[in-house]
Amino acid sequence: MKTNILFIVALTLPIWVLSSCKADKQTAGVAETKSTVAAGKTQAPAADSTQAQEGSVAQEVADGEMEGQSGMYIPDDIAKYWKKRVISVPGQKSDIVALFEAFYKEWPTEEGNRIVHVTNPALAPSEENFEEGSIIDRKNGYVESAWYEGEDLGTISACVWNRKNGHKLFAVTFVRHAANGYLCCYDFDPDKRTLTPEESPVKKEQLNYPDKSPLWYDLPQEGKTLTVVEDAPGDDVAITYYEFDGQNLKFDRHDR
Repeated sequence: MKTNILFIVALTLPIWVLSSCKADKQTAGVAETKSTVAAGKTQAPAADSTQAQEGSVAQEVADGEMEGQSGMYIPDDIAKYWKKRVISVPGQKSDIVALFEAFYKEWPTEEGNRIVHVTNPALAPSEENFEEGSIIDRKNGYVESAWYEGEDLGTISACVWNRKNGHKLFAVTFVRHAANGYLCCYDFDPDKRTLTPEESPVKKEQLNYPDKSPLWYDLPQEGKTLTVVEDAPGDDVAITYYEFDGQNLKFDRHDR
C-alpha cells in the first residue's frame, strides 16, 4: 500500500502506524505531465436528501469565521456542506487540473491552495513557494499536497476515473491532524460541465470497525484501488479496499 503525501501525516502518528503503513514513495517537487487517466463508468445519483443546487450561494459558514480562517474553509466545514453544492467547471478542459481548480474555487482550503498556486497562480496567489511536496500528475489524473504550520497540518489529494458513458468520477480526500479523513465524490457531466455530489462508495457496514471513523482515505495515483485506513485495537491499523469496476468503486476486501 502506498500512502503518497500521507507520509507527512504519519510523522505525527505513533510508531505503530509508521511500521504498519510504510510509504513506498516520497515526493519532492511537482510531476507535471500531459494527458488523463483511462477507465470507465456510468452516472450515479446525487447524494444526500438535501438536493444539491448548481451555483448555490448559500453561506453556511459565517463571514467572521471565514475571516479568521483567511478566507479558507476547514475540512470539517466541507464535510458538513459539500453535498449541497453542484459545481460548474469553466472552460473546455476536463482533466484532473480543471476539475480540481473548479472544486477549489468553490471550496478553497490551505491544502488546495498549494496545488492551485502551481497550476493557476491567478486563482490562488501567494508569495510562498508551494512547489515542494506537491504532485500534479495529469497523465494519471492525480494531484496531492500538504499544508502545515507548527503542530497544525493537513493533506489533500484528488483523482479522476473516466466512466463508460463519457462522464468522470472525481474524488477528493482531506486529512487534518492525522485523523478523521473525509472523502468527497462527484460525477462530472461533460455536456453540462458540472460536478454533482454522489454518495460515498464507502459504507460503514463494510469496514473492519464500523463504529470508528476512518483515519484517512488513500486515492490511487496509479491503478483503480481506493484504500481506507482504519484505527484498530492494540495499536494497529486495518485496511479496507475498494476497486473501480468501470462503473463504481465497489468493496473488494479487508486486510488486518
